[in-house]
Amino acid sequence: MLELAVGDYQGPIPYWSFWMLRVILMGITIQGIVGAYLAQAYSWWLVLLAGAGSGYAAGSSGNALGHELGHSRNLWDRRLAKWFFTTVCFGHYTQEHGAGHHVLVGTPKDSLYTHVGDSLASFSQRNMIKQFRVGIDIAGMRGNLWSEVYGPIVFYALLNGALFALAGWKGVAFLSLQTLVMYMVDASITFIQHWALYRKQREGRFERIGPQHTWDCRNWITTLVSFNNCRHADHHLHPGRNLNGLAQTPEAPQLPYGYAVMGTLANFPALFRRIMERVDGVELNRQR
Repeated sequence: MLELAVGDYQGPIPYWSFWMLRVILMGITIQGIVGAYLAQAYSWWLVLLAGAGSGYAAGSSGNALGHELGHSRNLWDRRLAKWFFTTVCFGHYTQEHGAGHHVLVGTPKDSLYTHVGDSLASFSQRNMIKQFRVGIDIAGMRGNLWSEVYGPIVFYALLNGALFALAGWKGVAFLSLQTLVMYMVDASITFIQHWALYRKQREGRFERIGPQHTWDCRNWITTLVSFNNCRHADHHLHPGRNLNGLAQTPEAPQLPYGYAVMGTLANFPALFRRIMERVDGVELNRQR
């Protein structure tokens, strides 16, 4: 509702201290574990409601901050991002994102590659499997399968075991629902960020990444709650640039609405496609 209300209004953008980002991400990480432990005292309907709410926080703000700190040159920032993603069974993301998605974006090998005919449901299923497989391939080539892929899964299983011992099935249900909702929110965001955009092949090689290969979003509310992550074209053009330095890219295709609105519309494929295909000057991937 706020995204629709502000429309094209461009308000002031806060400067984010990296210490503030670390504190917020640490808080989101801890809230999931503490919430699961406290779930033993909740009624079942509240367990489900709180678990879904925690998952929404993890998939939106948590994912945006984990993504940012995962790109940091600071070792402890990357470790904090890894710890966060591990608590939602997404530990393979940090390495796959940098060495996989940023290299392969807009090509069929990318885990986020989408077609015009994709629905959010079909994309989500393919994305989860493909992202995991690409993560395994990259970790296998680098010789760190345990630390990057299998270790985080084992830790997540042990975390569930500890919560079962301390909080029973309600603790496990809370953490599992948090993980499921986190995946759903993450999938909806990545889907709209990369929907149906692709890089052309020229003389057997894919063209360089340009602003036309990522959807940007200029909605002010989305910019605030995503910590500038919606300035996604600039991020792909300059992956080493931190979130405070990201700028809007007018040359990039612009989402008609903010992330919350577009993520909701993505659940209605025909309506979503009709809205997105109205954007001028966008060459879409029409392969099925």
